Amino acid sequence: MKRTFFTLVLLMFAVSVFGQQENKRGPYLTNGFWDNWFISVGGGVNLYFSEYDNKMELQERLSPALDLSVGKWITPSLGVRLQYAGIRAKGKLYYYPGDNAFISSDAPINQDGYLVEKFNVMNLHGDVLWNISNSIGGYRSDRTWDFVPFAGFGWARASNVKDWNPAKKVNNELGLTVGLLNKIRLSSALDLNVEFRHLIVNESFDGISRGSRWEGMSTASVGLSYKFPRRDFERYVKVEPADYTPYNNRIASLEKQLSEKDANARRIADELAAEKARKAQVVQPEPEYIISPLAVFFQIGKADLTDKEIINLGYAADIIKKSGKKFKIQGSADKATGTSRFNQVLSERRANKVYDILVNKFGVSPSQLEVIAKGDKDEPFGKPVLNRVVIVEN
Repeated sequence: MKRTFFTLVLLMFAVSVFGQQENKRGPYLTNGFWDNWFISVGGGVNLYFSEYDNKMELQERLSPALDLSVGKWITPSLGVRLQYAGIRAKGKLYYYPGDNAFISSDAPINQDGYLVEKFNVMNLHGDVLWNISNSIGGYRSDRTWDFVPFAGFGWARASNVKDWNPAKKVNNELGLTVGLLNKIRLSSALDLNVEFRHLIVNESFDGISRGSRWEGMSTASVGLSYKFPRRDFERYVKVEPADYTPYNNRIASLEKQLSEKDANARRIADELAAEKARKAQVVQPEPEYIISPLAVFFQIGKADLTDKEIINLGYAADIIKKSGKKFKIQGSADKATGTSRFNQVLSERRANKVYDILVNKFGVSPSQLEVIAKGDKDEPFGKPVLNRVVIVEN
């Protein structure tokens, strides 16, 4: 009944802790190798379990414990650590002549045949940590209390205490470790740890091989963990594709305006030609050919021209050649995308593309053209999609 009540209390407390604040859920970016490392130190008591330890009072079996750990959280729910755990273990054994146990060399044999044993113990083991609070309640860096079950294995070593028995004696075994780590947040960098752990080893670990096949040692310790920067996990945010519909509509509108201007320029040219024919006998001054600034637009990150843009350049080329004037071909790029260096090169490619079409396709004299690349330093229209442009003007 007491155990059931205690379990219910823990579950209620866990639910209340999970509900303190909105949780972060979903995938998280993989952290770097040097992120989310921690070191821990703690102290407490060891309680060894072997065949005859129940012959000894519980308080007499308690021995000092020391924990030293270093670890890393790979994800909000999964971590690894390497831990040293020691120092002493104590119990009772039933003596048989020839037993190689950790007892005093001059200890008297009690009438009931039982002797006290005491030995140094060390367990160097690697653990896999599972933060069940983050797994169930969602990741949150400021949660007050995290429950972290763990399991691992490593090297367990038992040796005699020199002031107890100066004769050298050492036992080495492979040990399995399981336990529960309670992390209580003190600050962003510091946690209070309350750890309960049990080591399972072969029955010969304390020098006596009889009775049950396995022996073990339980440890309860309290300590502190320091968390090195960086201490948090960054949630992955999916980038939604941009909607270019408003920009495409604006481009279509500008193309229509440009076409209307070109048509108007052709109409004016036709009217001038007609007027010239009508007044052929009258000496007229040299005609002045006028071309409105021509804007040629490009797609993001590209320097290719559409067929419509090439047609517009063809109309402009006729007037450029007839005017005999010098025109500037100014290339630009939008600073909202790409680096300044990339945008400078991109604006050069765009301007040179327009130059190449005017000269090699439509026969404009190179001496009439000047190529200028402004990169993203001079955005003529104020919107990224409109600044991917080459402007031809005199």
